[in-house]
Amino acid sequence: MKLNAIPWCFRKLYQGYKRPKYLVRLCRSLGDFEPIVSEAKNSVDSIWSQDIIQQVIDEVLGGEASGISTYEADTIDSFDIGHALAVVAEGINQANFHPNKGKKREKTATRGSLIIPVNCLPKTTSYEFTPENNLNFYPANHRHFDLDIKDSEELAITILNGIRDLSIKSTFIANDLKKYNVNYRLMWVITYSHCLKMFGTLNHSKPPTSWANGKNLTASEQIETLQYVAQVG
Repeated sequence: MKLNAIPWCFRKLYQGYKRPKYLVRLCRSLGDFEPIVSEAKNSVDSIWSQDIIQQVIDEVLGGEASGISTYEADTIDSFDIGHALAVVAEGINQANFHPNKGKKREKTATRGSLIIPVNCLPKTTSYEFTPENNLNFYPANHRHFDLDIKDSEELAITILNGIRDLSIKSTFIANDLKKYNVNYRLMWVITYSHCLKMFGTLNHSKPPTSWANGKNLTASEQIETLQYVAQVG
């Protein structure tokens, strides 16, 4: 049964057993994310400025207090399958990722990510298992969680402290490995390998019956885009 088709009462019961160890938060604009990470890692001040706190709220949390999209990871490693699934799920609906839509994807396309241990979240931040809110990449449904934040500043400070003391993993993802540490295409290759294990041979012309359509992308388009960006098939 598809997770987003599980009756509400049973899904809440499932959530009781679904306790993630780590949550991945993606930041689409690396140009805004990189200075935050740099300042956090290099800071020697015990108190963070209001300016850097607000940057985290705006650029990492998207200025939102609820419905903050995150994905479960099993480890704090950038090559964890949960991290790779998060990268793919967050970006797959972009027109320049699809072989039949828009302009060709730029080689310099980048992302930033944070892998956050759940046990370091402040008490004012809670999470909820929300597979239905993962919109366009079905294999990531069972790893999707929304954050509900009652004190954005407290969470922002927790993030800054975690980046500085390395308890929170920050990753720069790009195709240019001369400057950044994780290859973007490799995230899609890891995800493709995972999907082969879960679903068997993938043919976008005949997607697995258990692979559900997304809000904007059909199952066929999801698989075709995955194969296109991973440069397989």
